[in-house]
Amino acid sequence: MPLKEAAKARTAAVIASIDTLLGDLPTAHRALPIGHRIAGQGCHGTKALLRPGNTRPAARVHFVYFARSGADHRADCHRHLVVAEILLGRVLAAHAAGLRPMAPALDYAAEACVALRPPHDMFHPATLEYRRWYRADGTTRTQPLTREALSLRLAANENLSMKEARARVAGRSRALPAADQAWLIDRRSTPLARRPLNQAEYLVLAEALDGIWQVSTGSSHVECVNRRIVLRVVAALGSLLDEYAASPFKIAALSEVFNEHHLAHLRRSIEDSRRAESDSGALLAGPKAWFAAKSARMRAEHQLGLAKSPAAFPAMQLSGRALVAVVGGRLHTFVDGRRPGVRPEPTHVTFG
Repeated sequence: MPLKEAAKARTAAVIASIDTLLGDLPTAHRALPIGHRIAGQGCHGTKALLRPGNTRPAARVHFVYFARSGADHRADCHRHLVVAEILLGRVLAAHAAGLRPMAPALDYAAEACVALRPPHDMFHPATLEYRRWYRADGTTRTQPLTREALSLRLAANENLSMKEARARVAGRSRALPAADQAWLIDRRSTPLARRPLNQAEYLVLAEALDGIWQVSTGSSHVECVNRRIVLRVVAALGSLLDEYAASPFKIAALSEVFNEHHLAHLRRSIEDSRRAESDSGALLAGPKAWFAAKSARMRAEHQLGLAKSPAAFPAMQLSGRALVAVVGGRLHTFVDGRRPGVRPEPTHVTFG
């Protein structure tokens, strides 16, 4: 199939998996909050959250609350339930609208790099940060240059290689990758009801789910149902992240579920990209479609490699002392006399 149809099929597969995880929960339904119902649009106002080309609105998952009377010792539990329910509703609504629902690596500082233009005289015109916001004649740009665009201009103006230009831009400016900058700009203009979560909100959601699990230690029906919902929600969050992210949960059981579904989602992304790459070559969709599918596969393989790296599992790291030394004009790190990731050369033994 063509690349566009393959991408649609992959999106449908991901949505189906999320619906499978959350759709059969006892408190899952597709009704809008009561305050958002609109007269003349059905009992649940389904037109407000319809996906383009799809007739199903965004799913909503609700937790189960205890009855409160006066000073209730479950007030903290209810606070976690409310926070998790609100943020989870935004995640599912953003996903249903075709947006990237979460960005665990983008915080408010990254948003400030895109939204807050520094004063004209704050930087020297030769600095990269000045060029990111202002043109050579001093006029302001509508949007700051991305890391890729700034690297291309630096390589052309300074006669540098692209590798060196990228290194300078990454180390001497606050430019962001094009995909991250576009996501942050779109996030600011997205209505709050389906606004994707940045790093801070993502961590607040994880903390709320941890809190629900910790306070639901009893054997009552309400606590058992809430634990079941938390497990499904954590699994869905892992399946919604296309880029590797370490588990934000402090509870071991939740981290295990998150990692399992997150790695499975990354592996499925690789298989889908390979299938699209093969189909685009077989149907002669053109070199552009083939290279797009190949680059998608390489990105997915890179994210899976990050998930399997020793940095992702601190308990598996070597306990030896690291030593930094200059060899051949370059800095290298040695642990127990060896460079991590470099295979030792075979030793030749001569018998005389």
